[in-house]
Amino acid sequence: MHDDKSQTFDLHCYGCGESVPVSSPTFTCSGCGAPLSLRSRAVPDSALFSHPPRSQWSYADLLPITDPNAVVSLDEGATPHIESTRLAERYGFDTVSLKLEAANPTGSFKDRQVSVGISRARELGKETVAVVSSGNVACAASAYAARAGMRSILLTHGFAAPNKIAQAAAYGGTAVSVETPSALAVFDLCIEACEQFGWYHLSTSGMHEPYNVEGAKTIAYELYQQTGGRLPDWIVIPVGGGGLLGGVWRGLLDLQRFRLIDRLPRLVGVQASGCAPLQEAIDNSLPFAESIAEPWANPDTIAGGIADDILFDGHTAIPAIRETNGLAISVSDDEIIAGELELAQSDGILPEPSCAVVIAALRHLPEEARGQSVTAIISGTGIKDLPVLDGHVASAHRIAPSLDQLKEVTFRETD
Repeated sequence: MHDDKSQTFDLHCYGCGESVPVSSPTFTCSGCGAPLSLRSRAVPDSALFSHPPRSQWSYADLLPITDPNAVVSLDEGATPHIESTRLAERYGFDTVSLKLEAANPTGSFKDRQVSVGISRARELGKETVAVVSSGNVACAASAYAARAGMRSILLTHGFAAPNKIAQAAAYGGTAVSVETPSALAVFDLCIEACEQFGWYHLSTSGMHEPYNVEGAKTIAYELYQQTGGRLPDWIVIPVGGGGLLGGVWRGLLDLQRFRLIDRLPRLVGVQASGCAPLQEAIDNSLPFAESIAEPWANPDTIAGGIADDILFDGHTAIPAIRETNGLAISVSDDEIIAGELELAQSDGILPEPSCAVVIAALRHLPEEARGQSVTAIISGTGIKDLPVLDGHVASAHRIAPSLDQLKEVTFRETD
């Protein structure tokens, strides 16, 4: 017999505080109309956080899957956490650390979310999953569907990186390019198709399907263990729809509930200035409903992975900033390219543009952050989106097999 997670989870509204049983037929709060989020009420064994996790499923008691046989995993999670002394010295922080989510099986943190979401689909007996994606979710969904022996339908919009779509197609998913730059428009199509054809909607949008974003909270659990319980003063997180930011925040709230921490780090959500609905919501004190009422017009950025025209997880991302006294920052495309190259050349880590925003944001943190500790979430690998670096990195020198010519080109660069 499997443990019934209905006893250890509820659906919670972070807008008005209402909670309902996880068996509720709707994911919408009856009190204020905001989306509901899954919330663990479990009290884990005291030994859970005493040893490093093997994967995110080491935290299975805190994840909403009842049947362990339904779990679809590629050993995602348990990603590296390293320090960057160069970045700390350059920007005047006590420490800068990097949580390397690019080390997940398909190259991004989305593997955590998709693993939980597709496990939920399997519990429900679904055979086909469908996602809306600019690339990383498509890669994860296609890979995990292959692992599960399921079919995947991958709906992409105008900001999808070709290399990511090729990767997703290689796992066997059916890639469909929808000719619109609007993520919201593609979501509408995907939801209609799922209702019509009986597919499971696997998109990582908590406002549509809260199970699909639960995996992100395990990043907070791992950071707690990897820092020996000494969490940083600031955590800087890339934001598209907001599920990563909201997930990390909810994981931190769990740690606080377990009485493992007595304070939460200040959270910083970073977007591209060409598509920055989070900053607009924070700067204008917008409630969630107003933040999604008018999608961002004409998203325009090289960071296609975070070019969501609305905050699909604004119901958790917005309070994550407000309740931790955090910040919303946006950075230009030039700053994004500079941040990508800076991390590559200072620490040997090539982030994709969608998470290079966090490196670009370091210079924008307030003066009070100087001398404090900062962790940046590196959510995906730049290997998936190399064309954005065209014209920004040097071409290879061409020489004959000659020592003199080799000396000329290599010593010239050091002069």
